[in-house]
Amino acid sequence: MLHIRLFVILVILIIGYGCHEHQTTVKSSPQADSLTNQLKAFAQSSPIPGFAVGVVNEEGLLYEAAFGWADQEKKIPFTPETIHAVASVSKTFLAVSVLKLVEEGKLKLDEPINDILPFPIINPHFPNTPIRVKHLLNHTSSIIDDAFIPYYIGEADISLLNDSKSFDSLPKHLLLDVQYYRMGKKISLEQYIRNYTQKGARWYTDSTFLNKEPGTSFEYSNLAASIAALVVEIKSGQSFRDYSRHVIFEPLHLTHTAWDYDSLPRNSYSKLYAQEDPATDSTVREFPFHYMMSYPASEMKTNIPDLATFLSEMIRGYNGNGKLLSKEMYKQLFQPVTGIAGFDTKDSSRFNSHFSIASFWSVAATGHRMHFGGRTGTYAFIYFNPKTNRGGIAYANLRHDSFGKILEMVGKMEEVVR
Repeated sequence: MLHIRLFVILVILIIGYGCHEHQTTVKSSPQADSLTNQLKAFAQSSPIPGFAVGVVNEEGLLYEAAFGWADQEKKIPFTPETIHAVASVSKTFLAVSVLKLVEEGKLKLDEPINDILPFPIINPHFPNTPIRVKHLLNHTSSIIDDAFIPYYIGEADISLLNDSKSFDSLPKHLLLDVQYYRMGKKISLEQYIRNYTQKGARWYTDSTFLNKEPGTSFEYSNLAASIAALVVEIKSGQSFRDYSRHVIFEPLHLTHTAWDYDSLPRNSYSKLYAQEDPATDSTVREFPFHYMMSYPASEMKTNIPDLATFLSEMIRGYNGNGKLLSKEMYKQLFQPVTGIAGFDTKDSSRFNSHFSIASFWSVAATGHRMHFGGRTGTYAFIYFNPKTNRGGIAYANLRHDSFGKILEMVGKMEEVVR
């Protein structure tokens, strides 16, 4: 197999149709050259300020590249080592943490969460049907997200980390988000969950629960994932930050991965950007760093080498050779659920993330395992193809629909590289 260790830094400064190539260092191969040329052309046409990609197999990186700016104002290039938030890709780390407790004999997937939590969580539409740990992992808990409930009482479940008056000049659609985030105050994971799930609590409403029996229908939920993280804290006796560090970050030597910006060296991570006008490919503006109270579901920060190391471990684990979990637990991690409503089974494409679900990993008709993540200032993906034992990763510092083209380009290379 040809191992392509490609390092490309192409800083794209778009002035009209102009392009400034900052630095390029390439170990050439037909597949690498083709992908690099495609990504270079994409960087010139897309409004995304900066992004990085990687192609991975069981042994590690086959290809890595980065384009554009991590900081447009200071002209800091986006490199594969640039740390960036990966949003909901975080849940793939959460899944490993939960199953590690199962492996240690401290937790059972069939266990009702009310046998674990210090407070009950009950779907008011089905009060006699328990929500189980496995329901949290496969998004069938009947718990849904409604982040605007706090807004009605002048609160938020997101808070700003670097607020300044300069953000007051953002266009109205972005300023509304900033003003909402300014109402948020950082609270504990447990308090965040209590606020949404306990009758009489500040953010509680029956609409947090579907009128569907737990375990019967798929509905994506950051809140449910956060409850899974609280289960980890209770069963491990550690904070989720500490437990995930002990069972994932340290064994894999992920030295540039963290849940919080405060844990990372200043200037090691990218800025966040948003469009002036989302209806057009307009200029972009810096958007403030922010913190979601559902942090285990959404707040992972990492870089391409670290995320590639994690994905390589997932591919090895799928094949029974992983070191984070036992062979049995890896089988459980990637086993899709059956008999569940709410999936799009008519779409048989390789990147249909709503075909089926395993433990937080989406499963396509082709067998691809994947997770996508996105919010203001970030888009990300992680996936692998069990037929080739290869996969891809990428993240960008602007949430823009064109990011899907990166997934398609990486997917094509992953299928042919040898």
